[in-house]
Amino acid sequence: MGLPWLDQPVMLHSSRADDCTLTPEQCAYRHGHWRYWYQSDHVYALNTIYFLCATVGVFTILHLISKHTPLSLRRSTVWRQSTAAGRYLTYKCFQLPVLRSCTYSLGVILLVLIGTAFFLGMTLGPQPYYWPNTTTVSYGGSPPIATRSGWIALALLPFVLALSAKANLISALTGVPHEKLQIFHHWTSYAMFVLALVHTFPFIVYHIDKGDMVEQWKTEVTYWTGVAALVPQAYLTLMSLPAIRNRFYEFFKATHFLAALLFIIFFFLHCDFRLTSWDYFIATGAIYLLSLCISNIRTYFIHGRHTAIIEQLPCGLVRIRIPTIMTWRPGQHVFVRFLSLQQGIHCFSAHPFTICSLYHDPEQTGKAPELTFYIKPRRGLTASLGNTVLEKSSSSETVFLEGPYGGISESTNLARFDTFILITGGTGGGFSLPILEEALRTYHQQPTKHTPTIQLYFATRTHTLADWYREEIKSKLAAYNIPDDKIYLHIHITSSTLLPTPASGSPLLPSSGEKERYPDSIHHVPSKTDSNPDTVQVGSRPDIAGIIAASTTSPTARHIAIFTCGPASMIHDVRNAAAEAQRQVIQKTSSVEEVYLHTEPFSW
Repeated sequence: MGLPWLDQPVMLHSSRADDCTLTPEQCAYRHGHWRYWYQSDHVYALNTIYFLCATVGVFTILHLISKHTPLSLRRSTVWRQSTAAGRYLTYKCFQLPVLRSCTYSLGVILLVLIGTAFFLGMTLGPQPYYWPNTTTVSYGGSPPIATRSGWIALALLPFVLALSAKANLISALTGVPHEKLQIFHHWTSYAMFVLALVHTFPFIVYHIDKGDMVEQWKTEVTYWTGVAALVPQAYLTLMSLPAIRNRFYEFFKATHFLAALLFIIFFFLHCDFRLTSWDYFIATGAIYLLSLCISNIRTYFIHGRHTAIIEQLPCGLVRIRIPTIMTWRPGQHVFVRFLSLQQGIHCFSAHPFTICSLYHDPEQTGKAPELTFYIKPRRGLTASLGNTVLEKSSSSETVFLEGPYGGISESTNLARFDTFILITGGTGGGFSLPILEEALRTYHQQPTKHTPTIQLYFATRTHTLADWYREEIKSKLAAYNIPDDKIYLHIHITSSTLLPTPASGSPLLPSSGEKERYPDSIHHVPSKTDSNPDTVQVGSRPDIAGIIAASTTSPTARHIAIFTCGPASMIHDVRNAAAEAQRQVIQKTSSVEEVYLHTEPFSW
């Protein structure tokens, strides 16, 4: 049985010296561009790197153009239509009734198809798949299809790790936040696994046909190290499938890093510094360790320890408040690591939470800004936090913060929008609070600016959560002098259960679509007129397509911003409605010049 030692002497690159003993014609065939083993790393691995770098480069250029284009050009018809076309590809997705889920966006699908065509072409295009060896002629023991698929898989390794990191170079170059790059982390991992299988089985077929498979397994280190790498890679690939990952998230999170470490160690031993194989491990280590260092420096040295105040709210949510010196933008999230042993194994990992408060300058407010999170106890850490506040209504714990990440792009100026549509569901309602306050603050600071129209749609199963959201909106509006006819609040209680009687007035009865009015005022502003009431609708869901379509046909709407956070079905409907609105911008069938969408799903 072989042991995982490296060949001696160890070198950074193995030799490319080749002494072909075949006939000149056979040597010429063996030295073909797509067949030559001693140049296969340059032909396949480097071309894979070029392809992936070119893809990142295209989006880097688009990001720079979008960020630095002069305002005069942004107002041109060509710019608006080009932007709308790009957003259509980004927003449009499709429903899969059989799987009860929706697809990725059309743009992501196109990128995946382009990548699939590239990898299939590089793997299956060149001929032959196996050497035409005979009893007297041997071109080599590595089947060509196995050689090229192995090098392509190795070239993917740096990108798989780069796309998995939170503070990563690709996000810095393209402006795409790490959570939206997770799609490509998954797909490059899938491609790498498929290529690993294509690399493995031809060797098995070749040596079984030759009759020395058992001998190779016993004497060649590369065979069992290859299998040892393939096992954790198969585990990572299968467990990362959405249906499995979402169901066993905590277990997958706990075992993910160990499996990844085992995979890389055995993959490294398997490659045994052949040709330039170590270059890819060096690049992988440099990229990932740099990302790890940046995130840890921010967490432990810049942000430091914080004290989190955990409270149970009457609506069933857990609220976490963390005074801090860090700054953030609306829609961003941070990873929180609780240090208390009361949280069990969850104190060994950080968990992402969307920030539900707006940053305020401490020099103006006289106190530290406060991160606020609203959490629904379910499984894992959230269940543990729920149990913590069941024992006592309020407690405090020491935490570390990593981030912030994601959120609304720095180049997105909310002041340019005249219509805001915020569509949220369940605990996603907390996401809309800093967005609303930022819009109110932006226009409050610019009194000469035309006051925007703000529409808020909130869907929940329970009336207690509806009451919580209404009070939160009321508290935000109390601080800003916004005309009453510019704020619209629509609450949809999807459960048709009889609601309790409010403090004043008669009970709200369930209905099948008819709108009911809260007896007390929704806002801390003058009452609405009967022609424009705030509404509570019981037993139905918001008509998302109708809401966005009505806004795009409004004669006063020119620049529309849509923000949504909620379950996958809600995100799907909003994305498709926003994509349809982009068609109107492209075809100039309405007065709308821009429709911007920002989504925040419950899971990645």
